[in-house]
This record gives sequence, C-alpha cells and structure tokens, in this order.
Amino acid sequence: MGTPGRVWAEVDLGAIRHNVRVLRRRSRAPRLMAVVKADGYGHGAVPVARAALAGGADSLAVATAGEGAELRRAGIEAPILVFGDLMPEGLGLAARERLAVSAHSVPSARRIAASSRKLEVHLKVDTGMNRWGLEPGEVGAALKALGRPPDGIYTHLACADSDPEVTRRQLGVFDSVLAAHPFGGALVHAANSAATLWHPSAHYGCVRPGIALYGLHPAGDSGDPGEEGLRPALALKSYVAAVRQLEAGEGVSYGLVFRAPGPMLAATVPVGYADGYRRALSGKAEALVRGRRRPLLGRVAMDACVFGVDGEVRVGDEVVLLGGQGEEAVRAEELAARAGTINYEITTGLNPRRVERSYADVQGS
Repeated sequence: MGTPGRVWAEVDLGAIRHNVRVLRRRSRAPRLMAVVKADGYGHGAVPVARAALAGGADSLAVATAGEGAELRRAGIEAPILVFGDLMPEGLGLAARERLAVSAHSVPSARRIAASSRKLEVHLKVDTGMNRWGLEPGEVGAALKALGRPPDGIYTHLACADSDPEVTRRQLGVFDSVLAAHPFGGALVHAANSAATLWHPSAHYGCVRPGIALYGLHPAGDSGDPGEEGLRPALALKSYVAAVRQLEAGEGVSYGLVFRAPGPMLAATVPVGYADGYRRALSGKAEALVRGRRRPLLGRVAMDACVFGVDGEVRVGDEVVLLGGQGEEAVRAEELAARAGTINYEITTGLNPRRVERSYADVQGS
C-alpha cells in the first residue's frame, strides 16, 4: 500500500451511481453493462462495481478472468462478461467463477466448446476495428464450432467519439451479421460510452459504457463531462511538504530546465511519475493550492514535483492535482491534453501500490 497521507485518490461513489443513472436515461436499451476493467479505470473495481450495480447497472464487464474472479471473491453475484481472449487455464477459471466469456475467433470458439458446456458465451464480431473479433464471414463457422447458440453477440466501435460515418458503416456490417444468422434471444450489444451518449442506433439490447461511468468525457483529451450531465468521480491529492525561496536564475528539479525569472517561492509536493503523475506533464500542468492554480515548475521526478506558489501557501496545505478545490477544478481531460494522451490513461495509470484510495458519497446518490 502507499504511504499514508503522502498521495491519495478520493473516489466519490455517489458520482458513479449518478453517472449510471444519466447513462440509463440516455439509452434506449433495456440493459446496461458497466465496464469495470483495469481496476475500474483506476478507481477501484470492487467498490465501483457495487456502486454501478446500485445505480442501476444490470451486469459488469472486465478484460480478464482474473479481474472477474476478484469481483466474485468480493461477493458480487451479478453477471460478468470477460472481453479478453482466454486460453484453457483462463477458461477453467471463468467456469469456476461463473463468468461469461468471449469467442473472438473460430479457434477460440473451439477452445470454449472443449472447456465447458456450461460457460455463457458472447461472440465478438470485428466490424472494422481490426483488433479482436470474428470476421463477418467467420461467424457461421464459429457457431458450428461452438455447437450451440451464443448467449450474446457484440462488436466494438472504433470512432464513436469522433466519426459518425465510420460508426454508421460499422453498425451496418454488424446489422448484416445479425440478419444473416439465427441468434435467437442472444443479448446484442455494441455501444461504448460515446455511442451510448451520441448514437442511439447502436443501443440494441444493452449499452456498454466504460469511461463515462467515471464522469470522464469519451473524447479522451477534450470536452467537458459536465455538459453531458456526468460527474467526475476521482480526485488525486497530496500536500505541500516544503516551501523554499528561489532567487533569479536558480533552477528546479532534474536538468534544471526551469529557471526562476526572479525571486519566487516553490513548493515541493511528494507525488511523481511512479505514482502515476506523468512525467509528460513536466512544465505544463497546474495544481490547486488554497483554491488557486499553481504552475508545475520543471520536470516531474519519480517521487516529487515542484509548483510555483505565493506567500500564502504553507507546509501541510492540501494540493489537488486532479479534481476540484474551491471554485477551480483540474479535469482529467486537461491533464490528458497537456500530457499528449487521453483521460483513460490519466486514471488507469495511478499506481495502486503507492496511491491509496478512499471512498465516500461526497456528491450524494
């Protein structure tokens, strides 16, 4: 675990429940599958899963059988779908833990059929993302290899956040697969967060949001989640460990790439890239101290970074690296844009061995 009080993440489970309800209202589908893979996108899979189910999610999705088993060990009984391809050992774990599995190819359908007749199976169809999934022409062979009707069929949309025409083409391919084969009562799903919000034709029988559950914008490095009615659930915080006077020309941190333009104060904060506060933010980000934005000076180090402050700042003051303080807020989308990445990576990159999580219902249910 992390060092108590050094750097921590506060997760508002009330925000998770709120976001599920917003997504349910925006959806035409009767069911919602909450994606809690990658430790709930860095928020903590078990408490997030419980909050999502309390908010109205019908089922959960994870990337690996191990992630699903963690939820089962925590006493979660809701249906859980594993997205990832599984070899025999993973299929055995899925069978023991009552996890639904995905058939991505004809060989994976054969492995599933050989592993257990009791496994719930969802066919994954590749409609243009060219990563995982059966080619449309392989679906018949996969059904034959499986030897029984699937419990679900789904696809993944590559550009639902950015290109409506590509999304329409993918859904057209998916619809042709649905029309070509007798899937009976299989659960049909395609809508990620972006499609849940902006592409009703993708809703089918179930929507499958991930990033939006956490109050983050599906565009990744832009957009205001508040405009979609979403509430960010995670705040990353630390504290001012030291304040020192810099004279004109004095540098800060490795390489001394920042030089003080004149006399100024600098606050050392014990958070760094080993915690998940990315080195790519060096010299670009801001944090909140006493309700004001403070610039990051120089390079982010492994365990610490330095911010420019004023004489009001004191040792022990709270530092908000992600989240709100007073009237100001630093959003994950802002950090993502400054780091040249996406908000998904900002939260999933937080190191759970160094960044403790605490849970509350700050924003209510």
